[in-house]
Amino acid sequence: MKVEEGTIVSVFADGSAEVKVGRHSDCIACGACEGANDIVVTALNPVNAQEGQHVKFEFHDTNIVVGAFICFVMPLLLAAAGAVIGYLVSVSAGTEQVQSEVIGAVIAFLIGLGGVKYFDRSLSKNEKSKPKIIEIITA
Repeated sequence: MKVEEGTIVSVFADGSAEVKVGRHSDCIACGACEGANDIVVTALNPVNAQEGQHVKFEFHDTNIVVGAFICFVMPLLLAAAGAVIGYLVSVSAGTEQVQSEVIGAVIAFLIGLGGVKYFDRSLSKNEKSKPKIIEIITA
């Protein structure tokens, strides 16, 4: 688990809050919020922190690694597999190889993007994967 600090920007009725966090060295490799100096994350708020309070929150490091793999690597692996399948289809059907490879890669890549969207939706519904505010530092 990783612990970060931030400031509550807004509080929601469902027991969550938006926390503004400054960029740091871990953000350099990600690039998801390119150009932004501050990142806003939605976190569970079991300590009932209010707007303007400085808080500590925790999140699972493994979620970041798995998420990065699913978002960036999986679609590329599927595209490569689609190109191979396209090649095999073209060889067995006697059609143009390059065209079949490209079509197979594009179709598999789009399927991979659909998988990323599904993963994102399922992860956003999972309470265990969300950051959780654990302590109010200042009021």
